[in-house]
Amino acid sequence: MMGHGYYGSKLNDQEQHEHRFAWLPVRSTFNKKRIWLTKYYIVHVLYDQNGRPPIKGWSWPLIYTKNEYLVMLLKRESE
Repeated sequence: MMGHGYYGSKLNDQEQHEHRFAWLPVRSTFNKKRIWLTKYYIVHVLYDQNGRPPIKGWSWPLIYTKNEYLVMLLKRESE
């Protein structure tokens, strides 16, 4: 028994993925590289593993470069 808020893994509606083109420089969340004049990906995390929403804003945005996003998808698929 893990409690009322335990889901075990990510649910389908826990994240929203979108891609954009960086006309202006944007920093990646993880390796802090600048992304400019290329496509980048934003993953909006709508609530955490305990089911709580963020305090400020409607999501936690995570910005990925094209290669980081590919690695994240491949790691998630192998689990």
